[in-house]
Amino acid sequence: MIRKTSFLLTTLLCIAFTLSAQTDAPKYGHMNLGNLLDELPQTTAAEAQLRVFADSLNRKDSLLTSEFQAAYLQLKKEYDEGQLTPVQAQQRQAVLEQQRQEIQNYEQGAQQLLEAKRGELLQPILGKVNDAIAAVAKKNGFLMIFDISSGSLLFASETIDVTALVKKELGL
Repeated sequence: MIRKTSFLLTTLLCIAFTLSAQTDAPKYGHMNLGNLLDELPQTTAAEAQLRVFADSLNRKDSLLTSEFQAAYLQLKKEYDEGQLTPVQAQQRQAVLEQQRQEIQNYEQGAQQLLEAKRGELLQPILGKVNDAIAAVAKKNGFLMIFDISSGSLLFASETIDVTALVKKELGL
């Protein structure tokens, strides 16, 4: 009788621990941050500003490139017509090479400026979204929330998509 009682008591304790463990199981969530960012009006405005900035950089690049092409065609014409001495042709080629290098440097600098501008425009948006994600995680007891748009999540069937909750937090 004591064995049955202790067996029953042990079984009840195991069931209680199992139920307790199930209720305290960590919650994991996932969302697609890229899709959420695409839906934010602030992102659309930032992308419009970035396009205007990129267009201004591209206009200058096009101007430099067209000036280079015109100078090259002029040199080629004068050389073909025999209007230049070999020394003059070499000097003009050196000038063209310098222009080509300046265009290449401009394009590299423009790319860096564009990336810096993108970071400057997106930083406040990402900060706001990160705050919303942290608030959702805290309010709903999520241990982790994964971003499935970055490809860092390998298995997500046991997670809960929290995109709707983050949208609500952002007022969307």
